[in-house]
Amino acid sequence: MTEVTVPQTHWINGTIPAAVPPGMEHAILILDSDAVFVDTLASMLTKSAYPPPVEQIAPGETSIQILATEAEMELAARYEQNIRELIE
Repeated sequence: MTEVTVPQTHWINGTIPAAVPPGMEHAILILDSDAVFVDTLASMLTKSAYPPPVEQIAPGETSIQILATEAEMELAARYEQNIRELIE
């Protein structure tokens, strides 16, 4: 199984590292308790009446590396494509 490391780009709730994969704008990988979840920024911000704060890491802040499987990256690519089609 191929794995890819993606540098953190965001914080969810100020404590959960997340990353928008290179070349994508909408898909996001979320590292929570050593498990990676795939979602989109749009759904993170609209899931409930009280969506979690999603913030970019601060300039100069050291990002961690999020390890994603090939399947997680494929799911992110599908989410990215779906969002782009919805925007068009």
